[in-house]
Amino acid sequence: MTIPPVLCYHKVERRQELGVTRISPGRFARQIERLAKAGWKAIGLSEVIACANGQRRAAPNELAITFDDGYRGLREHAFPVLEAAGFRATCFVISDYAGRLNRWDVAYGGRRFAHLAWRDMRAWQGRGVDFASHTATHPRLTRVSELGVFEELDRSRRAIAGALGSEPLAVSYPFGAAGEREERLAREAGYAAGFGIARGWSGSVMSIARTPVYLWAPMMPVVGALRVPERVAGLVANRCAIGTTLLRGAT
Repeated sequence: MTIPPVLCYHKVERRQELGVTRISPGRFARQIERLAKAGWKAIGLSEVIACANGQRRAAPNELAITFDDGYRGLREHAFPVLEAAGFRATCFVISDYAGRLNRWDVAYGGRRFAHLAWRDMRAWQGRGVDFASHTATHPRLTRVSELGVFEELDRSRRAIAGALGSEPLAVSYPFGAAGEREERLAREAGYAAGFGIARGWSGSVMSIARTPVYLWAPMMPVVGALRVPERVAGLVANRCAIGTTLLRGAT
């Protein structure tokens, strides 16, 4: 079984912040244009899952584009760019924060960002964007009780299904923090697949690997000539995200 390269974006925003997850709209557009010009095709969520299950073989020019957190800026700065390129994408949303500010996160630099509302998601359903779960409140699941993890996963799945009219196929684990327990609970909560970040793929459909695209990413993110140092930098940055968990716990 093989999976295509899976890119993971977060914010695509004009507003600057102190974090590393924000990509400017202009840079994002240039990255997508460069990928399309090089012959890459972006596939949807069900196709990625089929590859991970061994039911489909990924073509050499296929990749997948995902977004964690579901920020509102995507509706103006990312989704239209992808639609114009004929690229599909998956957006993992924090269900309790749909239409709200990101108060689950530490406001580095004092800035808050709004999340997509349910009406925004409905507007992009059927236009190349799949919506799935990033849990209900974005906790580091490995630090939550077994019951708490299941409730996070189950509540998010039910909220998305109720608001969008279809069951989310997958969950993206916040911070990429998940082990055998979290993967098992995700399956028990009704998800067909789980997505990690900045780590290798073990072959499990409940732990599909992704590479984060941060502010230093080149114009050919993840699949270009600089993919190896880019992945190493992404791994280091993702490890540093433990600081967010610690700071939240202190407030």
